[in-house]
Amino acid sequence: MPSHQITIRPAVAADAATIAAIHCESWRDAYAGLLDPAYLAGPVEADRRAVWADRFSNPSPTQTILLAETVSGDAAGFVCLFRDHDPRWGSLVDNLHVRPVLRGRSIGEQLLRAAVAPLGADEAFHLWVFEANAGGVRFYQRLGGCVAGRAPDDMPAARGAPILRMVWQRAADLPSRD
Repeated sequence: MPSHQITIRPAVAADAATIAAIHCESWRDAYAGLLDPAYLAGPVEADRRAVWADRFSNPSPTQTILLAETVSGDAAGFVCLFRDHDPRWGSLVDNLHVRPVLRGRSIGEQLLRAAVAPLGADEAFHLWVFEANAGGVRFYQRLGGCVAGRAPDDMPAARGAPILRMVWQRAADLPSRD
């Protein structure tokens, strides 16, 4: 499928509700059989709104949040990165979500590339992905990520489901686009 035409821009505080909505929509789709159904049925909305409101009102100096928009101006996805998060693993891609109806159009790849573009070629970055999210794991592996650890997720709604640390030892390890 050809690349979806999007623009990527730095997110601003006014985007918090939109980002929270994309986050909820993505989790409800991708994690329907993984996260607690009662959580996904309602509390996830208030939880994600609070998280994103806080991230915009009290931003970390290392935080970058980017929003992808379609040519019509509709929000398509977002990414949040914390630079130099861990001495060993480098920067943390904390969230990368694309609206479910727009998946498979390279939007996630474009967001990931944009988020790590400011990193030096030799800087590492990592993220966590649910092991049961086979599509997500394949996506990150296709983009050069390697599994470097496994742990139980500590979010109560995840009920200890295992997550995998995906690592790029060098930002330059993200393969070039064809």
